[in-house]
Amino acid sequence: MRRFVLLLALIPAMSALAANPKATALAKDADRLYKDNKYKEAAETLKLAWEAEPTALYLYNIARAYDQAAELELSLEYYRKYVGLPSDETQPDLVKKANLAMDRLRTLVARGEADKKLRDAEKQRLEDDAKKAEARADAEAAEARKQRREFEAKEKARREETEKRVNGRKLAAYVTGGVAVAGLGMALGFGLAANGNKDAFRKAETLADKQQLEAATRTTAAVSDISLIVGVAAAVATVVIYPKGPDEPDKAVSVAFVPVVGGGAMANVGVTF
Repeated sequence: MRRFVLLLALIPAMSALAANPKATALAKDADRLYKDNKYKEAAETLKLAWEAEPTALYLYNIARAYDQAAELELSLEYYRKYVGLPSDETQPDLVKKANLAMDRLRTLVARGEADKKLRDAEKQRLEDDAKKAEARADAEAAEARKQRREFEAKEKARREETEKRVNGRKLAAYVTGGVAVAGLGMALGFGLAANGNKDAFRKAETLADKQQLEAATRTTAAVSDISLIVGVAAAVATVVIYPKGPDEPDKAVSVAFVPVVGGGAMANVGVTF
């Protein structure tokens, strides 16, 4: 274990020379602290001894204690103070040891500074990477929000367009439904009228009345047939047009009437998807 150089041997000599009792007591306390591996406390105690009694050996031992405590800068400072004293106050072998110690400490300090620079550079790099990652995350989040807003806008427009289309088809279905009801009603009415004319025709006694009732019967029967066809076609169109769901494709319905020779008409219902 490293010891203070000549510290205990110095104390009796200092006492013989009527050294400062306070400095001597502090030196003894410092030696005890050093033996207990309390190097920094030993150095601080020796500094008080130095203030009470400036003795060159105190400076050397302060440097040694700070060296053991890994306080490299402070150790260098006190080694420099020691070797900077006049030669008649120092010991050549201790000056040599102090110089060797300073060389070692300078290397350690330089290495520590280099390591610190590397650590600082790595820390800065990590901080820069973290900032870049955060910036990328913010940009991606902003882009995601933008895409979500665009999607929501498109989806809203699609829903509105679908609702508009469905409402239009419903309206068209209501119209064709009304036409179907009216056509079927007219078919029933004119059918009853045709039957009435037919009964009247049977009961007519004159040729003129029979001819008039025959023409009326043909006319009402034709209108009834046409009304029935229109009503059925409109009913079919209503069923086809009325939307079954929002995603059902649009359908176009066409109704064509074809006259039949001899009276009446035929209807054709066409559906286009």
